[in-house]
Amino acid sequence: MPKAFDPQAVEAGWYARWEADALFVADPTSDKPKFTMCFPPPNITGELHMGHALQTAIYDLIARFKRMTGQEVLFLPGYDHAAIATQNVIEKQLAREGTTKEELGRERFAARVEAWYEQVGATIINQLRLLGASMDWTRLRFTMDSQYVRSVMTAFVAFYERDWIYRAPRIVNWCPHDRSAISDLEIEWEEHQDTLYYIRYPVEGGGEVVIATVRPETMLADTGVAVNPEDQRYRHLVGKTALLPLVGRKLPIVADDAVEKDFGTGALKVTPGHDPMDYEIGQRHGLEILNGMHEDGSMNVPGLPYDGMPALEARKRIVDELKAQGLLVKEEPYSHEVGHCDRCHAVIEPLISEQWWLRMDEMRDKALVASAAGKVRWHPERYERTYLDWLRGLRDWNIGRQLWLGHRVPVYRCDNGHVVVTVDPPGECPECRSTSLIQDPDVLDTWFSSALWPFATLGWPDDTEDLEAFYPTDMNCTAREIINLWVSRMIMTGIEFMGEVPFSDVVIHCQVQAADGRRMSKSLGTGVDPRDLITKYGTDALRAWAASVAMSSQDVRFDETRVEGYRRFCNKLWNATRLLLRSPGTPTARAPGTLEAREYLEDRWILSRLSAAARDITAGIESFTFQDSINSAYGFAWNELCDWYLEAVKDRLRDGDPVAQDVAYFCLDNLFRLLHPFMPFVTEELWSRLPGERDYLMRVGWPDLHDRFVDPGAEEEFQKVMAIVEEVRGHRQAAGAPSRGGKLHLDRSSNDSIARLAARLAHVELVDVLDAQGTPLAVAPGRVAFPAGSGDARRDKERKRLADDLAKVEAKLANPDFQAKAPPEVVANLEERAVAARAALERLTTGQ
Repeated sequence: MPKAFDPQAVEAGWYARWEADALFVADPTSDKPKFTMCFPPPNITGELHMGHALQTAIYDLIARFKRMTGQEVLFLPGYDHAAIATQNVIEKQLAREGTTKEELGRERFAARVEAWYEQVGATIINQLRLLGASMDWTRLRFTMDSQYVRSVMTAFVAFYERDWIYRAPRIVNWCPHDRSAISDLEIEWEEHQDTLYYIRYPVEGGGEVVIATVRPETMLADTGVAVNPEDQRYRHLVGKTALLPLVGRKLPIVADDAVEKDFGTGALKVTPGHDPMDYEIGQRHGLEILNGMHEDGSMNVPGLPYDGMPALEARKRIVDELKAQGLLVKEEPYSHEVGHCDRCHAVIEPLISEQWWLRMDEMRDKALVASAAGKVRWHPERYERTYLDWLRGLRDWNIGRQLWLGHRVPVYRCDNGHVVVTVDPPGECPECRSTSLIQDPDVLDTWFSSALWPFATLGWPDDTEDLEAFYPTDMNCTAREIINLWVSRMIMTGIEFMGEVPFSDVVIHCQVQAADGRRMSKSLGTGVDPRDLITKYGTDALRAWAASVAMSSQDVRFDETRVEGYRRFCNKLWNATRLLLRSPGTPTARAPGTLEAREYLEDRWILSRLSAAARDITAGIESFTFQDSINSAYGFAWNELCDWYLEAVKDRLRDGDPVAQDVAYFCLDNLFRLLHPFMPFVTEELWSRLPGERDYLMRVGWPDLHDRFVDPGAEEEFQKVMAIVEEVRGHRQAAGAPSRGGKLHLDRSSNDSIARLAARLAHVELVDVLDAQGTPLAVAPGRVAFPAGSGDARRDKERKRLADDLAKVEAKLANPDFQAKAPPEVVANLEERAVAARAALERLTTGQ
């Protein structure tokens, strides 16, 4: 057996064997209880990041645990076409090549996309394998595969036939770069330093109203002015008409509660075609809607000199003309949040656009009923409030996107204007039999298709064997930023199409930040590639780190030293196994744990601690507090098993004691089972090296010790042993004595087994009598003495340090000015320090 664990030498081999023997393939006909997880599909935009690595580790932890507890597990993999994100990636590639998608044409662009899917899809799968994900690759799904596309089309048609899908012009978040609407939930808000412009709007019949705006270019599409009805300054203006500067359009002055009296001047220019709040004000007061911008973000003001100008250029010219006409009152710096597209980072322009909408009221209400019935449990519970708050304020969903990539809306129009909505492309119009049909150019929001993931992946709308066996699924684990985008929508569509919630538990893991607290990002230089960490430390170390932080807090700053620490833990397990396998003789028990281990305190203690560890690790997994599980396993393995037990039985193992071997093998056997979901490779490798006939560790049973080894008495006695040993070690270090040697005397009141074991572990001789020169123990009645030797010089150095420190403290305490001016607590602390220093000097001088 090599001297150290080499993850690169074992990980790929074990994964290939697991997969070759179909250990990940789920059997829908099995009579075992079913457990299903549909992996959140990564966007097919590039490589997996640290968030994916953490999420994969958690999912696979659960999958392996459930298999070992006797369940038929389907861990279903897949990836998402991520329309707007993928289109951005490919358009950037085309730009570097000096071309565009328009120059390429739709057919060649589609071929480019297919090549990308094939390349990046393979990369994602390989990375998931590298992470040890025990996914059923025979059921790999992609949101653009033919069966999934059919599921998406079926859902659209079903919603349309319920009269829940309609087309209407409304204000949307428009990305001028992608020329598409995007969701409210896909906007990144960034702070901008801009200018607030105060502009005079003349009022018919005399007077004026001054309005503050940060975007004077949008005033060209103003159709009203609004004031708060409670604002005494403007009450006399309500019902009058203002004149739009530079344009001359008449603007009704209306009163509306949405106006903030404390912003700017308290008067608001209303641009219903270019601001969501203005749109709502306009709807309430019947104001005209004008689209002030083209889809590319340039000005749309026919007949005015600004038409076609980029917005910022138009702003500068408008401000200059307002100044020239004496209509600009003042300018002042203004800091505010501006929405950006989360994919291309262009500034969002709210515009009126005719879009496809999905009514959400009925689905929302059903989801609220399911939540009230406790059908979906949230971990941590606080995230249910996030979900419910958003759900209660839910409005109709803009499901259309103006992209080239994605699921085309299954709506067709014939040359006679008839509309046909059907799952499969129609050959003719059912009304007029025209064969000239044109499909709507819009594609569906990616989240529309992703909302179907838990059942579309299992074959819906067909009544498949998988759908019958594995729906509803059991767990969904994700990050908090897509609770509203994805989790909520899966719940609503699951109830609507399947009659049941799609999963019973939602686990919200932390977000991994860079070490300095910034978000992880390649462009910022703060990203960490999980493959680099695997190369340095191995997959097991990365996965154990993920388990230790995933549910520990809301955000976690990445600390590479923690991954390195789990790499050392792997080596600790390796060395413990190597030590045991080198002990002479052959274990008498074919199956570890069959011998009675009652004679030795250390045997009874370690078996009791193993039982406690098994209980705590299991409880942590079942309650989704994975950090508790890995911490319990780490503490048992490193501290109790390796540092204390194996040290206590070292001589017995050297002598080939069958009971010591049996207990040690039993502990390792169960420890590797308990650790396997967290660290699958090192545990599979080490378990395979233990004596006896061995199947794959990943399909053996989870430890269930039935508390048969719980021994509170042994734990209490061994706790006393550890206390004595640690105190003896402390006195040895303080005395500067050699690492071995010395004498220990414990009063007759001490248990003999405790005394003998403590003496052996502390490397001292247990004696019946010890003269007064020995140092008294605090944790037990007795004394310890060490031989003089090379430690004398260290003792003298420590004595000098203590004497110097005592002299300084006593000098301060003897100073009347210090006593008079120093706070009482400072004086008290110094007095305690002096007492401690005198006691330490006394011990070093007398050896007591």
